[in-house]
Order: sequence, then structure tokens, then C-alpha cells
Amino acid sequence: MVRILDRYIFKELLIPFVFGIFILTFLILIHQLLKLMELVIDKGVDLLSVGQIFLTLLPSFFLLTIPMAVLMASVMTFNRLSYDNEIIALKSVGVGFYRFLRPVLFFSVAAALLTLFMGMIAQPWGGGSFNSLAMRILKKRASVGIEEGKFNGIFSDIVIYVESMPTFSEMEGVFIYDSRDPSSPKVIVAKKGILVNDPGSGAIEFHLLNGSIHIKAKDAADYQRVMFGTYDLKLDLGSLIQGGNANLEPASYQEIKKKIEASAGTDLRALRLLSEFYKNFSFSLASLVFGIVGVPLGIISGRTGRLGGFTLGIALITFYYLLNTLGDYLITLRIATPFLAVWVPHLALIPFTIYLVRAMAQESYPRFLQLGNKRP
Repeated sequence: MVRILDRYIFKELLIPFVFGIFILTFLILIHQLLKLMELVIDKGVDLLSVGQIFLTLLPSFFLLTIPMAVLMASVMTFNRLSYDNEIIALKSVGVGFYRFLRPVLFFSVAAALLTLFMGMIAQPWGGGSFNSLAMRILKKRASVGIEEGKFNGIFSDIVIYVESMPTFSEMEGVFIYDSRDPSSPKVIVAKKGILVNDPGSGAIEFHLLNGSIHIKAKDAADYQRVMFGTYDLKLDLGSLIQGGNANLEPASYQEIKKKIEASAGTDLRALRLLSEFYKNFSFSLASLVFGIVGVPLGIISGRTGRLGGFTLGIALITFYYLLNTLGDYLITLRIATPFLAVWVPHLALIPFTIYLVRAMAQESYPRFLQLGNKRP
């Protein structure tokens, strides 16, 4: 009887969990999928490379969707068991509330470990693979890194603006600010240009037509302007991972801490990176707590109908991630440290879970969670 009950509940949890992972991940990825399709249509990136980009992004999305799927699986499972009176039937043969928690706890621990794996191993791997893949794509088609009508700072110490790109390589209304030589920065303006890739050398070349070069000399009083019919500007793609674009490289915990210490705690970007590191553990704990809190929520909502559990699950997920946003805001205001900020949602979630579990064990149904009228 004991093992049969464990297997039964575990199976009931597994099906909506897997289904929830696919649905939730798809919903989050919709916006990203549109951007990936733009790479194919507007930038001419091959489908194989886009597929590889998609795979490298998945771990970061799983980090968010696994806790949500655990909660939805737990709530919906016990909502159905309660609605079909199976909870009452099990209690009539001596199965207590805490007994229901055992398979759920095992399931939630497994989900928490999976979440931790996604955050600590899969996501850093995906980030490193994404950077390598981005470099390979840029070597084949540099136009991927240039957006029309925007100042593109993809190169270190170089800002590029292109008014429009009729094709993958043609440019119109080109503006380039080159500050690689701080003592003598220059501005290049051209009516048209052609972007040429050299995958072998890992470089790209701007073949500019009908423009001018404006150079500021070391002496502030001097200024030089050079008119040209054609001008070739060659750039090394290796600069993409240097200087201003060093943030493309995944930073380790030790590197982040050193940056924060060096800035005396004022480097906001480093503080946010440290917050993201701590969230790997925070989301893992959320998977565990969501699984447990879903049991009483599902049982209570099952007394009002099948949709009650889904509504409660969505409400709790929304509340949890709003509190996560609040934690990020506290970091921005320098009110809380990254470690404290990421645990803000749990300061509300864990006491709420303990209260519900104790209330259900004592056969007490909180009135504020009883949606609508009870079923007869």
C-alpha cells in the first residue's frame, strides 16, 4: 500500500510537470524565437546555427521554468485528487496529510537538484558555447552584429551606426566613431558602404564610398578633415571579446567578488552578476518549496473546482517573481546586498508554506484561500 501510493502520486506529478516544462518554456521562448527567425530572414544566418543558438539558450530558461512546473504539477495533482474525493478516500483508511508529502518531497528534491544543475553547470556551459558560436557566426556574417538605426558598440572602442541595410552586406548612411587611439579619435561618415567578411583571418572590412574622415589631433586647436571616394576600414573580430565587450565572457564567482571589492561595492553590473549566481541556489530552493506548498493549495482549491488550483498556482508564481524583481530593485538602490536580495521571495514563501502545511495537518482550511462556494 505504501509503495503503491508513492508510485501513484509520483506518476501523477510527473505527467503535468513534463507538460508544464514544455508549455512554460515555449511561452518564454516565443519572443526569443522571433529574434532567431529575424537572424534567418534579415541577416541570412543558416538554420543550423540558429538551432545551435536555441540549444545554448535552453538551460537559462529551464532555470526559470522548472520551479514553475513543479508548483503547477503539485497544485494540479492534488487539486484533481481532492476534486475526485480520492483524498477523502485515502484519509478514511488512515492515510494522514503528512503521508502525502513524502512522494512530493522526493519529487521536489529531484527537481531542486535538476534546477541547481541547470544553474551551476548547464547555464555556464550554454553561455560559453553561445559566445563561441556567436564568434563563428560573426566571422561568417558580420552584419549579425549590426542593427539598423542603432548605435552598435559590438567592437571595443568603436561605435557603428548604419541608417539602413538593403542587403546583408550593403549599408547606407554609415557613421563610425573610432577611439582606439584615445589621443586622436576620429569620425568616419560615408553615404554608402559594403561589409566584407574574411572568415579565414577572422576579420571584417568596411568598404566605404563617398565620405569623409574627421580627425582630432593631439593639439586641441588642430582639426583635420579628409574627403574620400573609397576608404577601407579593417577590423579584427578578436576585439569583440576585449575591452568594452568583456562582459560577453562568463565570469566566475571569484572574479565577480574581486570586481565588487575593487569598486568598494559600487559596481552595479558586478552586483547583479553576483545576484544571478545566488539565484541558482534560490531557484533550487523554490523548486523544493513550491512542490510542498502545492499540496495544501491543491487540496483546498479542489473543493471549489478544477480551475481553482490553476488560478492559485499562477497567482503564487506571479507573486514570487514580483518579489524577485523587488530584490533586484533593492540591489539597484544599494539597500540590500545581492545575497539578501535573492532571498526576499523566500521570506514570504517559506512562512506561508509552513502555515498551510500545519493548517492542513490539523484539518483547518484557511478562509482566504477558499475560492467561491464549496462543492457539495
